Amino acid sequence: MIISWLGDAGIRIQSKETVVLIDPPGSSVGFKPTKQAATIVALTQAEGTDAKSVAGEPFLITSPGEYERQNIFVYGIQLPGDEDRTHFRVEAEELSLGHLGSLNTKLENGQLAAFEGVDILFVPVGGKSVYSAEDAAKLISQIEPRIVIPIQFKCPGSTSGYGDVSAFLKEMGSKSNEGVDKLKIIKKDLPVDETQVIVLNLS
Repeated sequence: MIISWLGDAGIRIQSKETVVLIDPPGSSVGFKPTKQAATIVALTQAEGTDAKSVAGEPFLITSPGEYERQNIFVYGIQLPGDEDRTHFRVEAEELSLGHLGSLNTKLENGQLAAFEGVDILFVPVGGKSVYSAEDAAKLISQIEPRIVIPIQFKCPGSTSGYGDVSAFLKEMGSKSNEGVDKLKIIKKDLPVDETQVIVLNLS
């Protein structure tokens, strides 16, 4: 599996020949149309995202439910207190990924049961209209994923006004803020004893 970051809450997940795009960002938040092809496009919300620019004829997911395409399982999840958005859990290649795009509602233990056991978690960290670094760190301690990939933080082109990722990395005790262009991962490569933070460069 190969994972890359498109900016804002946008994530690209490639599993063999299948591509899932979650929240491809639009011009309203400062990004050019993606024009990438995808099998599945999943949107947390209409605001700030752009499904129309995705090439091909992707299967579009915008609401809670269970979906499957080419052995990729996508679960649209509505969280208590955050009924205006659909968050996602993706199962592919024996990996489980959780995407909490644009989350700004503090959740109690038990409200995140749908994300228990995820291997990789995409979580907003930039403050303003989404979780702050401190809130994101608390959420991660509840879910306990193996890998955390921060999203929705300050990057070139973004007009969303998010803060820098450095505050989140400091909160998590990460020793390096160097990003990687893509994350290539298989089940056996997951960290065992700790939650690893991986920052992706804008793709």
